[in-house]
Amino acid sequence: MDEDECVVGLMAKHLMEGHVAVFFYGQSYGFTLVESGMIALFSFFNGLNDHSVKLAMLTLWTIGIIFFYKTCKEILLPNNKFAAWLMTLMFIFLPAWAVWSMKARGGYLTAFPLSAILLWYLLSDYKKSFWGYSLTGVLLAIIAYSQPLWLPGLLPFLFYCWYHEGHKLDSFKAFTVGNLSSILIFTLLQRHAANYWSPKVFDIHIPGLFDLPSLLFDHLNAYYYLTDVYASPIIVKIYSVFFIILILTILVFAVKYVFTDFMGNFLFICAATSVAFTLGYCIFLMDHAPRYLLPLTGFTLIALAILLNKLNKQQLIKRVTVPFILLGIVCLYTFKNFVFNATSEKELMSCITWLNKQHIKYVFADDVPTQWQLIFYSKESVICRGDDLKDRIPKYINAVNEAYQSDPGKTAVVDPTNDLLDMEPDNLLMVDKYYILVHPDPELLKGMEFHLQ
Repeated sequence: MDEDECVVGLMAKHLMEGHVAVFFYGQSYGFTLVESGMIALFSFFNGLNDHSVKLAMLTLWTIGIIFFYKTCKEILLPNNKFAAWLMTLMFIFLPAWAVWSMKARGGYLTAFPLSAILLWYLLSDYKKSFWGYSLTGVLLAIIAYSQPLWLPGLLPFLFYCWYHEGHKLDSFKAFTVGNLSSILIFTLLQRHAANYWSPKVFDIHIPGLFDLPSLLFDHLNAYYYLTDVYASPIIVKIYSVFFIILILTILVFAVKYVFTDFMGNFLFICAATSVAFTLGYCIFLMDHAPRYLLPLTGFTLIALAILLNKLNKQQLIKRVTVPFILLGIVCLYTFKNFVFNATSEKELMSCITWLNKQHIKYVFADDVPTQWQLIFYSKESVICRGDDLKDRIPKYINAVNEAYQSDPGKTAVVDPTNDLLDMEPDNLLMVDKYYILVHPDPELLKGMEFHLQ
């Protein structure tokens, strides 16, 4: 697992020990309690490990998929279960979610299922009550504090529901009460949250518009880690091209209906607007981060379901979805060899075992993934700090510093890269792919920018 997954795993461990953290460690945003709670539940039965983390996230993603199916069933009238299953299978085999359907990133797999539940409620035939609209406001606030990337796509559907239900003032009041009450609670909770990590993600960034084609292509390919993009198999590239054509087709039909039969296609136009809004916020992105487009595929498939239902041709649904499903299955198979870590779990555990045998509990880790991987996979039998004086969990920095000042011989520097090797220290050891230096010299730590004060 990557460093952020390990942090969420640690949040689950601490939750089981009685410490409740609402937001991702070191942040005043990224509502993560749902994800850490689900991991804690799986860990209770299966122990705290990467399998528990992955299964917990897959469970949340599956909840989202179930409500996506229920939404498609509402759209594809008269209650066309077979067509709804085809749309759902098309979603399941999307390369874009191959990795992210099981990734604990802090908010993403909270926002996705809640957005699916909200979308199902908005498009269902259930009579909307005061409490229903209040709950809609609550869900929207939770989504916003979990991962606001889903908000632009949800807004057109909210407007459709409010207009379709008679645009009543009482409905708006109920929504506002639920939404503002939730925002107030989150605002109060933020006052007790750390703010170590607060990057500038959104700004008016005109080059982001010109970066959209490559960002979209990289997102659909899904062969990336954070902002690093890797080469993908040709079959995945082909899938991505066809999906981009699908998006363009939806937008073209929407423009056509705006000028020919606006009210007769109001729901589809709102759905296409949802797709456009989700693409549109790319102009505000500061980084080339393909994960920021994760909401796009779901909104695109909802718009597709509405369009296919409008065209009312059963064979057309099969002709569109089945090729994507078959191609998607092949694409997903290619991810069996997808890796982004420099080392394997087996190599990591060898390093942890060696440190434990040497009774070395406190470690300096120059590599951020290594820092959190060592802590999580050792279940905190190894405590690490990075090269910054501030970090997501400040007590780890203090613990390593105090241990070094008390007994440097019981501390070590661990590094899977060549940074430590380049320093040419004496007594450098190598355990699998990890360089380890016990009893590091103060000057070496200073050279590696480990600030002790």
